[in-house]
Amino acid sequence: MNRNSKTSEVEARLHRSLMNQVRVPRLDRRFDAGVWARIESQEHAQTLAAQPVSRRSGVEKWLMTSNIVGIAVAAVLALFFGLRMFSGVEVEVSLPDLSVAQNHQAAEIVAWVFAVGSLGFAVMFTPLGQWLRAEFT
Repeated sequence: MNRNSKTSEVEARLHRSLMNQVRVPRLDRRFDAGVWARIESQEHAQTLAAQPVSRRSGVEKWLMTSNIVGIAVAAVLALFFGLRMFSGVEVEVSLPDLSVAQNHQAAEIVAWVFAVGSLGFAVMFTPLGQWLRAEFT
């Protein structure tokens, strides 16, 4: 028993000595609030960094426009010179005779195709269409 009392006395002295050497400041609510504010700011910064920036610069728009104009000019030139190249060739093709009812049906189909195409073009400028375009580009 004597040994246990000596070890507990030594441990008590060591504990007091350690407590006197190490001064730990008391942490209050301001410290907790500061820690939580820092955590929230880091989470906010991570969410901002994770969001992709999809705005196009002016240079990208001009480059896209010049590409479209270039493709259109190339298509017109290919069509023009292709037609000139085949202008000497004579091809006899007889068109079938269509009745008035068949002409009316064909005109109705063409009208529906243009109507659906124009509605599809208009939908491209709605929020849903913009979201779909963003998904596929």
